[in-house]
Amino acid sequence: MSSLNWGDLVRDAKDASGGDYSPLPDGDYELKVLEATTKTSQSGKTMFAIKAEVQVGPYAKRLVWDNLVISPENKNALAIFFSKMRALGLGDDFFATNPANPQIEQALTGRPFRATIGSRVWNGDTRNEFKKYFPYASSPVAGAPVAGAPTSAPMAAPAPAPAPAPAVAPPVAAPSFPSAPSSTPF
Repeated sequence: MSSLNWGDLVRDAKDASGGDYSPLPDGDYELKVLEATTKTSQSGKTMFAIKAEVQVGPYAKRLVWDNLVISPENKNALAIFFSKMRALGLGDDFFATNPANPQIEQALTGRPFRATIGSRVWNGDTRNEFKKYFPYASSPVAGAPVAGAPTSAPMAAPAPAPAPAPAVAPPVAAPSFPSAPSSTPF
């Protein structure tokens, strides 16, 4: 006889993950990276496998996954990879430090972002896929859909922040000159 209470284990598993792995409805979501792991794709390329969690709305706590693949031979694919990384808050300055993969994993973990999530059929199953990444905006953008609620149209990128007001320089004191000419030659 088993000493495990399977009913309790099933309940606990559902409580921990929401118990629902069906695809999310297509739309825009506010997410946070829970894990980032360096892996090798089937084609031998380095990729960062991320697990993200929906943060708000009716699908809060639901999980979605994506693979951010580095394709050095394809400039367009590289542009897409770095566009996603910028949306995740890792810009050109971060990569200029030539970080090691564990540093990238660590920097990605806990990052908030927004994404348009769609669905596709793969091997007969409908699965979610990330269509577009957007930087996280702490306050909603005017006209943007409610975070966590599915929408039919992609979310607009956040508006750029207004330029700061120019700083006013303090008045410059007039230079002081000696009262008598100096006897030292120049």
